Amino acid sequence: SLRLHVFTSRSAPIPCRESGRSQRMGNLICTEGNKTSDEGGEGKRRKKDCLDIFSRGGRRHRMDEEEVTPVADVASMTIEDGVLPKTVPQTQRQFNITPVNTLHFHIPHGYDDSELDYLGGGSYGNVVKARAVARGDGKILTVAIKKMHHPFGSVNTARRVFREIRLLQLMRHDNVIRALDLYSPDKDLASFTNMYVVTEYAGHSLYEVLKNQRENNVIHLQLEHVKFILYQLLRGLKYIHSANVMHRDLKPSNLSLTSSCDLTVLDFGLARTVEKVPHGMSTYVMTRWYRSPEVIYWKIGSYDKQADVWSVGCIAAEMMINQPLFPGESTNSQYDMITALCGAPDAELLQKLSSQIEDNNSGQIRAVIERLSLGRQRRDFHQYFRSFNPDLPDDAISFLNDLLQLDPERRLTVEQALQHPYLCEYQDPRDEPVVAEPYTLEDNVEYTIADWKRIIWNEIQNYKGDESSPPFI
Repeated sequence: SLRLHVFTSRSAPIPCRESGRSQRMGNLICTEGNKTSDEGGEGKRRKKDCLDIFSRGGRRHRMDEEEVTPVADVASMTIEDGVLPKTVPQTQRQFNITPVNTLHFHIPHGYDDSELDYLGGGSYGNVVKARAVARGDGKILTVAIKKMHHPFGSVNTARRVFREIRLLQLMRHDNVIRALDLYSPDKDLASFTNMYVVTEYAGHSLYEVLKNQRENNVIHLQLEHVKFILYQLLRGLKYIHSANVMHRDLKPSNLSLTSSCDLTVLDFGLARTVEKVPHGMSTYVMTRWYRSPEVIYWKIGSYDKQADVWSVGCIAAEMMINQPLFPGESTNSQYDMITALCGAPDAELLQKLSSQIEDNNSGQIRAVIERLSLGRQRRDFHQYFRSFNPDLPDDAISFLNDLLQLDPERRLTVEQALQHPYLCEYQDPRDEPVVAEPYTLEDNVEYTIADWKRIIWNEIQNYKGDESSPPFI
């Protein structure tokens, strides 16, 4: 079972940054063993972390790729004298069928299928943790293998699968998940029904951490951890948005943390590129608690990347007060909670809504908006949030206030959020990469299921991987 038992007091040291990533840690003092080091000068960076948030079976357990296992000791790798076999075309790959719970996974040769660990599942697939070797240097990798559930059950499902696998191939950022392997055990297009996506295993979800805190009445994530996590989330989101992509499903279960507080943004199944005139977007995106008002209730057909920023605000607040900010049980109760804190839309915003709501019941929606919002004033954020956590600093509350604006145009952009005084000790635009050119997925064409099946089959057959991918054998 998951046990989080480090950083349970306010005096606990902040974990030091892994040297493998390029995040700055400002002026924080990092602890290594029994020695404390303050690295002076500009551009201070965290040293290698020596502390773990997570443990298993009563022993320390690091969740990094650096876990030392000799290549020769990894089962079923078929590696001789440390030399990786030559990569073969996708249709020539070999697989073992391995039972996991009530499921059967096709595990490629070159992976260790002796100790698969079931991580979970949902409507779109099931995931196991496994080990493999990188073809470039033979390094042992801990990976997550996702078996897609009925990927061609409908046109929308097939489109979703295409978006996810294309974005996972394109993304190249420390704080964003990426594909290490795509494969199907099926030998031709006619028999193509099974597909798998392999990514790095990026640690436990933020949802698990927060759930553990609430269930055990402990605090593992101190305010400095929260700040660092939010910086990384925004750093990754800056990259995603620069690619002209909206994530559309940011929530704690789609963010992962390693023992050294390295954050990774997961799950691009609901992501999409932003069109020049993005009308007709689905409003059923994001878990309700983290959806912005323009998505959940106003049903504005042209919502944009600012919807992701609202989600960041909800996640930030949840970490700071250790409970979900807007845990609505229905659409109406969700909107009721939002306006109880953030107030009613003002006249300027109502005018915008009148011209932008795209729904056959737009008049009814306007009436309900006015009824649920009637007379509501925005609450004092300092008073409200300090009633949950008296230790919240002014700049943290100001940060929440600027993210949780009803009007998307008044919300901070990701770039502005990164420059907020709350995150000043981490700010470094030189170390916040963006894409060279925005992505164009061409996923809005009205294809049939057969078309999408052919397109996705070709994606898999053309996928070659890179030096960090396992060999295809």
